[in-house]
Amino acid sequence: MPLNRRSILAGGLCAALPPIGGAMAQSSESGTSAKDSPVVDTATGPVRGTRADDVSAFLGIPYAAPPVGPLRYASPRPPARWTEPRDASQPGAASIQTLGGPAAWLYEGASPQAEDCLFLNVWTPDTEGRRPVMVWLHGGAWRTGRGDAAGTIGSALAARGDVVVVTLNYRLGALGWLAHPALADPETGTFANWGLQDQIAALRWVQANIAAFGGDPGRVTLFGQSAGGSSVASIAQDPRHAGLLHRAIIESGSLHGAPAFPEPATAAAYAEALAKRLDVAVDGLRRVPAETLHRTELALARDPEMVRGIGRPPVLPVLDGIVLKTWPRDGKLAPVPLLIGTTRSEAVFWYDLIAPDGSRVPGPTPPTNPDQLKRMVADLMKVYRPESRTLPSEVIGAYTDAALAGAQPTDPLSLWIAIYTDVVFTLRARTAAVRHAASGQLTYLYEFAHPIVAPAHGVPHTAEIPFVFRTYADPFFAPKCGDGPDAAALSDFMLTAWARFARDGALGAPWQALADVTPPVNVLGGPGGLIAPETSTISIARAIWG
Repeated sequence: MPLNRRSILAGGLCAALPPIGGAMAQSSESGTSAKDSPVVDTATGPVRGTRADDVSAFLGIPYAAPPVGPLRYASPRPPARWTEPRDASQPGAASIQTLGGPAAWLYEGASPQAEDCLFLNVWTPDTEGRRPVMVWLHGGAWRTGRGDAAGTIGSALAARGDVVVVTLNYRLGALGWLAHPALADPETGTFANWGLQDQIAALRWVQANIAAFGGDPGRVTLFGQSAGGSSVASIAQDPRHAGLLHRAIIESGSLHGAPAFPEPATAAAYAEALAKRLDVAVDGLRRVPAETLHRTELALARDPEMVRGIGRPPVLPVLDGIVLKTWPRDGKLAPVPLLIGTTRSEAVFWYDLIAPDGSRVPGPTPPTNPDQLKRMVADLMKVYRPESRTLPSEVIGAYTDAALAGAQPTDPLSLWIAIYTDVVFTLRARTAAVRHAASGQLTYLYEFAHPIVAPAHGVPHTAEIPFVFRTYADPFFAPKCGDGPDAAALSDFMLTAWARFARDGALGAPWQALADVTPPVNVLGGPGGLIAPETSTISIARAIWG
């Protein structure tokens, strides 16, 4: 079977891959159209998918009404009903976005895209049965990404893991995260976090419909990476969403909070500045053409004067007290099993990412001398660890000593990558894991340590995704991840573990669960092999944070 984008989305990557963990549906019979084009009845109407290589794919299913016109900056509404089978052979449009820099290293494109973007995709081994369900929330700094990206095609995970996989689009950028009281939805009272509301609406769609696709609504694993991982925490910590998820997997979520993320007043000031640029009142932003709104907001976000006045553009989750009541940094997750982790050198993604052709991927400016490093560490600590009384020079000294002890480089860039990775990601994941385990919940902490392919180096943010979904051999990822036997073995191990966690809520040996405040870290793909549980990765440098 030739592997074009349509066949891959429908299941073409699964050819010759035996299932893991359970019985599978029989292969479709040649010439039997009903099996080649399965139809499933949803609460809003039937959908006609495709079947290939023991996986049925249903793509581009609307889980909410188009968020356009008066529904821009409104809570998601139910989609309109239909009666004839809806074509579900192609994914729906992604949210409007602009790809560039590191985001373009992860995402192969975002076309088509439109304001009408609230679609999800389902991959299932069989529409009969009650399989675990895995719902994926993509990352992209709340500005980029899509549910049907090359790295997160769900066919291999569904087939080999014997699970039902759901991926989805949600509103991004100015259309998904602009916040202001003047934008309040008159029916729900919400004025922020439109993208987060979309994610919750998709989970409610899963509860109402996934049984028809062979999924078990009582065994839903919510998993996501980066912004998606933070969204997992935002949803899982809210008791109002009890029953929407039964396990949680957080991959490299920053678990954000103030002052790195905006309070409502800051977000409102930004919305007012955007409205002023467009010469409309704030509520008039609903009537500005979507592309114009997107381009104008991007220009505002890059305006040095705006950044000096407000800081990071607050097109982000907002602590509005309605949709989001507690920062993920501070929240207590639901009493469900948790798998949480990071990559070994997250910050390489932004500050030292090399493309397969040897060119440097554009990103923020890294430090080039000790003075710059000290200033950047001081700024980082003000935003991400404002409670710390440790001096930046002490932090740099501790990481320098740790690097020397491990025969690692001590140049400003290398130290910055280590410090940024720990402050923004690793330390917060460890704190969340320890807190969750202390509440009596089964918790696993991992570190992904498999380096990307030369001439690139390190283990950047996002590097684990193609191994979880077994998409590492996709032409877009193979030059970055490698596609040899080591990559295949690691991907098989991780996919099987993620699927087992979704099925059982537990991971057996050789995984180690947290038992005390010195948590074992399950190192994946490092020098120790597929998995090497160890405690030594909490280095002497990290001890300086307490």
